[in-house]
Amino acid sequence: MLFSQAEIAKLSDEQKRELIFGEDFSSLPPPCSVALVLGSGVEEMRSRAASAAALAACIPVGKFIVCGGVAREFCGERQAECRILHDLLREAGVTAEIVQERSSKDTIENILYAFTLFKNDLLSQKRLNVAVVTSPWHLRRAAALARCLLPRTVSVYGYHAGYDAQRLAWARCPELRERAENELRFLQEAIGCGFAEDFEI
Repeated sequence: MLFSQAEIAKLSDEQKRELIFGEDFSSLPPPCSVALVLGSGVEEMRSRAASAAALAACIPVGKFIVCGGVAREFCGERQAECRILHDLLREAGVTAEIVQERSSKDTIENILYAFTLFKNDLLSQKRLNVAVVTSPWHLRRAAALARCLLPRTVSVYGYHAGYDAQRLAWARCPELRERAENELRFLQEAIGCGFAEDFEI
């Protein structure tokens, strides 16, 4: 069921919340060979890095791939998202291997380019569990894209440590509501391209 932007704006807050947060990403995944931490703005990356550290503290993670080639202002200089995420993960206490994916500029490229960095792991192990760590409002689309773009022998799990809190609180935050409406547009584009399943209200 695809919506125009005008139709999206007419949806109730509860309908938007259900579309963005309808899938449950509040549970810890099983042990993962790889965790992908997706780039974004600096404040979003701080939250994602904290979630990646929380994940590493709770389950075994073979390695982290931090994604993003877009330059952001951080600590007084322009740095690629992947470099910022690398530093934030180390500051948060992550000791596992961290691999930087330096070329991607959007979510699809995050996933595709990251796959080139763990493809050999899949070839040697045959099956892999992969966690996608991103913001709560972004998890539905990111996980759907990863399930579509990665081989079927990769089991994809979405994760953010604050998922339940944001799911409950998002309607009180105008900025999150705006992001939710933008995310619905991106979800529709993913559905139109066959990267995600259609949704119903």
